[in-house]
Amino acid sequence: MKFNFFIRYRINGVQKTAKTKTDDFDIKIEQNGAHNLTLKIVPFTPLEIDAFYIRRAYTFGEGARFLANGFQSWTDTKEFTKEEKMPSLGLIGHSPFGVYFGMKYGGDYPFVKPEKKAGKFHSHSFAYVREGDSFDFVGSLNDRTGYTVIYADMNRGEMRFSKDVEGIVIAEEYELLNLFFAKGGYEEVFDAYFDALHIKPRTTEKVKGYTSWYNYYGDISEEVILRDLQSLTSIENYHEYVNTFQVDDGYQTAVGDWFSIDEKKFPHGMKPIADAIHEKGLKAGLWLAPFGAQKESKLAKEHPDWLVKGKNGKPIMVGHNWMGFYALDIYHEGAREYIKETFRTVLNEWGFDLVKLDFLYAASAMPHYGKTRGEIAFDAMDLLRECVGDKAILACGALQMPCFGKVEYMRVGADMHLGWAHGFVRKRMHREDVSTPNAIHNTIYRRGLNGRAFLCDPDVFLLRRTNILFTPEQQKLLGKFIKLFGSVLFMSDNVADYDAEQLAAFKAILEEDDMQVLSIEEENDIITIDYTENGAKNRMKFNVWTGEILNK
Repeated sequence: MKFNFFIRYRINGVQKTAKTKTDDFDIKIEQNGAHNLTLKIVPFTPLEIDAFYIRRAYTFGEGARFLANGFQSWTDTKEFTKEEKMPSLGLIGHSPFGVYFGMKYGGDYPFVKPEKKAGKFHSHSFAYVREGDSFDFVGSLNDRTGYTVIYADMNRGEMRFSKDVEGIVIAEEYELLNLFFAKGGYEEVFDAYFDALHIKPRTTEKVKGYTSWYNYYGDISEEVILRDLQSLTSIENYHEYVNTFQVDDGYQTAVGDWFSIDEKKFPHGMKPIADAIHEKGLKAGLWLAPFGAQKESKLAKEHPDWLVKGKNGKPIMVGHNWMGFYALDIYHEGAREYIKETFRTVLNEWGFDLVKLDFLYAASAMPHYGKTRGEIAFDAMDLLRECVGDKAILACGALQMPCFGKVEYMRVGADMHLGWAHGFVRKRMHREDVSTPNAIHNTIYRRGLNGRAFLCDPDVFLLRRTNILFTPEQQKLLGKFIKLFGSVLFMSDNVADYDAEQLAAFKAILEEDDMQVLSIEEENDIITIDYTENGAKNRMKFNVWTGEILNK
């Protein structure tokens, strides 16, 4: 493969550009046949890189599609055609509201320029070009040195490979790129990629059961949780269908104040909740945002030195949730010990078995301490794995590659909405916003990670008739979809409200069946999925943006 090299860098404040090695640095490029390429820079004097890429000509065939893997769990991920345009940060994200709350930090907006023209796309860590059933795959083998960003310009016929190295000064040999290439069928190229990474999933056990979020959101209580637990375990032979019961956000007085339980909601604390779940023979799960500190939290007010700071020395907001929250500095000894003590309490004293860890992007929202965002993200996941030990992690709002082989379960898409189509406001937020269509796209186009990097969580299925905007037909379709693609099958209903038809649908979704995807096609927003279920051929066909079902 022939590549063109470009770098813009600074030495002692003086900016320079180069297209080959110079008196300032040498370049080492090694190619292992057609499958691997590494590129290292050897500086002769310390330098700071502003921009870097290698570029190659690429022929995109008629009807070619480019997979753009999103920045984190919630970032929209799909195959694009030459005629399509990639979304970016919306009007609300650009507004004073979005700027104040740091909405940009949830995505790659601070370090990747938006693609403004149709046919131009970018992808994180891995990508492929698909033509029919043939996949031309490229993936990074090392993002700890910085996020690998893969660009495709289908108009000019080229691909670029870059690295986010903002924030570091390179004084010795440094690996800028380590790329893996493969061609073949879908399963073939993903198998080859994870073989090259030497990564295996930590578990093969699916999670099935309940999470409180998508019915009550933060409005939960001991009474509600124990009622729904009793309802779920009143189903005859419930152990055949469920194994986990998870308490989501809302039990604490503020995000970050994990030891401050809301006594009005949970007067007896959290240990009795875990005990009650265990008495029913289920695993107990608990939601946490371990790197987050709500603006009004006691943690943020009493320990501002524990928070990630901007160039002005003040803590930066990294999201608008809970009317704004900050990120904990994982390298600060006080913050680090607080994180460890949180998990010791939740896992050992309260007795929870699984932790859903949310908003994990926050730890690496910006480079600091001379480390890239990528290095910080990997260090953050190493810390969490150390804290949780042999118990299970369900990661969410997380960079995918730093979690490969580090977590048991991973949310691979946006939060499911309580209805199908986007509303006016949602369309103008950001690529990481709540979205049923995006959750579906991400689940389909990240399916290659399931059972290779971790087990994938496509988000919930919901069968209740109240507090919901889906039609019963859409609910059944989504339940079947999640069963086909997911290894985490949660719902958020009080099953005591189910009628016989709903209960039968609930059991059918959670029963163990042999289901295999045969083919997936998307054309003009219509998704057609052919699959087998216990040997019988079936088809799903629906409009991904409207929820119209086309094979009733």
